[in-house]
Amino acid sequence: MDFDIADLVSGPTPLENCVVHCSEAVLKRLRFAVHGRADLPRRNYRVSIPDPEFRGKVSILMGPGSGEIELGGRGPMVADFRMWRDATVRIGEKTTINGARIVADNADIVIGRDNLWSDEIIVQSNDQHGIVDLKTGQVKNTHRRRTRIGDHVWVGRRTVLMPDLVVGDGAVVAAGAIVTREVPPRCIAGGNPARVISEDTSWSRQPGGPSPAETGYYGEDWPG
Repeated sequence: MDFDIADLVSGPTPLENCVVHCSEAVLKRLRFAVHGRADLPRRNYRVSIPDPEFRGKVSILMGPGSGEIELGGRGPMVADFRMWRDATVRIGEKTTINGARIVADNADIVIGRDNLWSDEIIVQSNDQHGIVDLKTGQVKNTHRRRTRIGDHVWVGRRTVLMPDLVVGDGAVVAAGAIVTREVPPRCIAGGNPARVISEDTSWSRQPGGPSPAETGYYGEDWPG
């Protein structure tokens, strides 16, 4: 079903053609609010959560302009989305998030299938404030940014994911890591700034080892 987000948000802020697509049961798990200048309109926001059994608690704060969020799986997912400047967020099926703040600002964020995220995680997709070259007067960071997290990635507690990242399939990001550059597939990265600390390594949801479905992320050299 489609619901008008304007009916879900109180206050004088103009909300024009802003729609959430989900079931009535899922709608009860969502909270919408505006942030930033309340007098500026929000237009053409699109939120899609097609799975009627989606579980979790999701907060969506809408900045001026438009934005798009697609949550492909049922979770569970506890997440706070903060949308600015026509950003997009897409999250694949079977991904679990136990607690994350996702700041989507003039950026495109793609999170793949079968991720497992712990809590107190921050995705910072852009700078949100200008960096000014004092010799030329130019703002140096106006460009759109991109973040891509692959399939079957485990992100540890209190991790910070910075702008313009690629994290490869099957990787592990250790707790407390501050990730500022690419993480290759099937490795463990940790530290500040994060670096590769173990190669040819992935993870399984169960402590005793992987399910048959998980081994599909392990590459051709998997001996199992």
